[in-house]
Amino acid sequence: MNDRPAASAVSADVYGIVQRFVYREAALLDRRDYRAWLRLLTDDITYRVMAQTTRDAADAAREYAIIDEDAAGLRLRVEQIATPRLTHAENPPSLTRRFVSNLIVETAAGPDEFLIEANLLVYRSRVGVPEGGLYSGERRDVLRRVAGELRLAHRLVRLDQTVIYGGPVSILF
Repeated sequence: MNDRPAASAVSADVYGIVQRFVYREAALLDRRDYRAWLRLLTDDITYRVMAQTTRDAADAAREYAIIDEDAAGLRLRVEQIATPRLTHAENPPSLTRRFVSNLIVETAAGPDEFLIEANLLVYRSRVGVPEGGLYSGERRDVLRRVAGELRLAHRLVRLDQTVIYGGPVSILF
């Protein structure tokens, strides 16, 4: 999202509203209330999680998408991870705790869109992995007001990991 339009800071009231949205969304994901989480998304959502790989100290890290979904793909993903008979990766389910911090909120192209930058730390505990695991990275979101309510229109997560913990990623960020 480096090619985004010029942005400006928001008022303290708007910042508080956005902050509550971000924290509520994290709580829904931690409680595995995925269907309620889906209701926070716009119909044209883009959702991408990037990891990186490094080969040589002289080369820059290269990013690759480990999740790249639209609304239909996210609905299918949620149905799979929320239905035990459809998934082995999340049966029994992982326990997660999300920490979203260093929140920066700016206006976007229109008065009803907001650019969000934040740091993200997700702790994931799985059966058979007693030490648990951490995902850390940065998150860039676009929130949009739809019928007076904030909705997530775009998410880009850039994980700091070069090796992804616990095999295929079966959680949402």
